[in-house]
Amino acid sequence: MPPPRITQKFIDNQSDAFIKDLHRAISLYEKICVNGYVLANDGIATRRISQPDSRDMTQFIFFEIAAKFEDFAKVMFQSEVRFLLKVTRAQADFVMGDADNGMNGKMGWGTPAMLTQRGKNLFGAESFFGALGNHIGPIAYKALMDAHTVRNRLAHSGGSAQTKFVKLLEGCGISINERQGMAVGRFLKDYPKKKPAGEKNFHAYIAAYETFAAKAKTELISRPA
Repeated sequence: MPPPRITQKFIDNQSDAFIKDLHRAISLYEKICVNGYVLANDGIATRRISQPDSRDMTQFIFFEIAAKFEDFAKVMFQSEVRFLLKVTRAQADFVMGDADNGMNGKMGWGTPAMLTQRGKNLFGAESFFGALGNHIGPIAYKALMDAHTVRNRLAHSGGSAQTKFVKLLEGCGISINERQGMAVGRFLKDYPKKKPAGEKNFHAYIAAYETFAAKAKTELISRPA
């Protein structure tokens, strides 16, 4: 039997790079969305950033980091395939995707429920992804689910993405009056209302991404194959 086609160093490097991206996102959010300045109407003077500018910038930053998470999660899933099946990266794509087309058209790598189901289907409930909720905990798992709903709402303005976003708002206890026309940036930056600034949804979702990365780094291939 050949040795596993993956190393802890690879996992470490990928995880560290993603966590660095997360910290960069938080830094940008604080500099721009919370404490930033923009040009006043005269185009000369500056003023503190206000609504809706700060909320719009929050959306842009979150959408970028959500895309990075989806790619990172795919690489980590690929890493578990390589570790447990002892295959190359190229071969892993045909295990994860289609036997003919590999990963072409295979989506959903940012969805915790789909990652879990795929992990169970391939390796059973004891694998890292098959037991993802146990590894990262229910709070982070729920936050990742919600973050994916928000990400999809940013990517798609109507249809099922909008319906699921409205259900998320309802589940958060946001009144129907507040929900009317609520922008994603407002939900990310200003809610939950009773939470302090560092615990709003933007920070909660970033924290869940970091929990995922930290657990993948320490637990993905740390057990016997």
